[in-house]
Amino acid sequence: MARLKVSLLTGTLIFATPLLLLAQQGGRQDLVSAGKCARCHVSSALEWGLSKHSTLTRSKSGRLPSCVGCHGENRDHVIDEQNTAKPDRVAHGDAIATLCVECHRRGCPHTSDLKNCQNCHHIHALVNPTLDAAAIEKRAGDLAALMQAYQGHLAEGERLVQLAQWEPARTAFAAALKDYPASDRAKAALAMIARRLKPGFSGFKIVGDQFDVLSGLPREIIMDGTGIDMVLVPAGSFDLCSELHADAQPVHTVNIAPFYLARFEMTQAQWKSLMSANPSFHQGVKFPRADQMPVEQVSWDDCRAMLVEINKRVPGGGLRLPTEAEWEYAARAGSTDSADAAKVLSVAWLRENSRIAPAAPDAGAEPEAGAARVSREASNAGMAQMFKEMQRVEAAKLAAPDSYAPHPVGTAQPNRWGLYDMQGNVAEWCSSLYQPYPYDAADGREATIGPGTRVLRGDTFMDSVESADPTLRHSDRPNRKLRWNGVRLAFSPPAVEQAAPPINN
Repeated sequence: MARLKVSLLTGTLIFATPLLLLAQQGGRQDLVSAGKCARCHVSSALEWGLSKHSTLTRSKSGRLPSCVGCHGENRDHVIDEQNTAKPDRVAHGDAIATLCVECHRRGCPHTSDLKNCQNCHHIHALVNPTLDAAAIEKRAGDLAALMQAYQGHLAEGERLVQLAQWEPARTAFAAALKDYPASDRAKAALAMIARRLKPGFSGFKIVGDQFDVLSGLPREIIMDGTGIDMVLVPAGSFDLCSELHADAQPVHTVNIAPFYLARFEMTQAQWKSLMSANPSFHQGVKFPRADQMPVEQVSWDDCRAMLVEINKRVPGGGLRLPTEAEWEYAARAGSTDSADAAKVLSVAWLRENSRIAPAAPDAGAEPEAGAARVSREASNAGMAQMFKEMQRVEAAKLAAPDSYAPHPVGTAQPNRWGLYDMQGNVAEWCSSLYQPYPYDAADGREATIGPGTRVLRGDTFMDSVESADPTLRHSDRPNRKLRWNGVRLAFSPPAVEQAAPPINN
């Protein structure tokens, strides 16, 4: 068996880079899981990728023959680099067959054996371990030739994509998929081409001529009749949250599918056009630009009601709140670095730049008077007294929220992905229930009903620049309305049908 593994790895080393790339490029959950497992279990992932099991999307037992299907989901094992948390299942000997017969219920087609599958098949590669060295080398050579043909078709498809020759490119990628049916790279390319052949979706207009090279989706769309401008957030993986915050641990990798996020927070005018009322605190004669300011004083329940109304205007619906993982991914915009205060204040309306009226400790006092008083007290009573006065001024700020307000949307600088006010202005409701990490969209936290508080993300005009951090988690009761809580829309593009092109044999 050891010689088999060495020979297979020698003959299939050229598979390593394509397989690991494909496993991590999204699409099928079993391949995504194999990508995570392949970080440590390289040879097993490679061998599994050679088997027909890697091409299956369903099984008789309901459990796919993949890393997760055979060994369990154990998330603790996935994130445990010290390997102290073991997989849920590690079958040995006769126990291996108990997994095989879930699908192969009649046993071996040659011997009808139900107990000794591993005697004739490598548990991951499904290769007969009794083959002699010459047969193994021949198989490895055949696989290398197949991979060479696969890579040639991929290269030809990518060349044709650069020339915008979509139909010939589609044929080339279909040939690549025929050579290597587990190729998520070829599948993703075919899906991208299907998008380019049929761009756009009902209820939205495409803005400009920029398209994402991986998904084929337009980079910007506007919803008909509302003027809601949405930006494509590209697919990717990122490490969610931070070890700096107790409720944001452990840091873990999350895969994000492409989705659209509103370029701006929903404005008061947009909300009123949908709901016929404006619940915002910051409106009236004191705020002449209130229509362009973010709607606030809305609860999560209010947002759900708004989504019902707005989806009536979009064929097929699809508008929703972002998940908290999507929100953080979009807010960080591909960056893992913390920004300095000046950079943060260029993109965020926070307490340092959101004062709209004097906020002194005494009613009617001007800020300059307060500063002068601090200076006099520092001179007369020393630094201790000045510090005490500064504390009193700060307490007065917090006691006078009317001295601060959100700004019209889009008046600060955007982040690197063209999204405005992801930090500051108002906090934004997410779809997620507030639950411990690791994040898992399938564990019930994205249910639209159910008890518990709902996640809010982003700092507000009342928060200090020192607290501006896109990894911070907040939550509140779904029926609570506060003057610093607002909303930003997300949209999941509908799937596009792919017609299979003819393939010449």
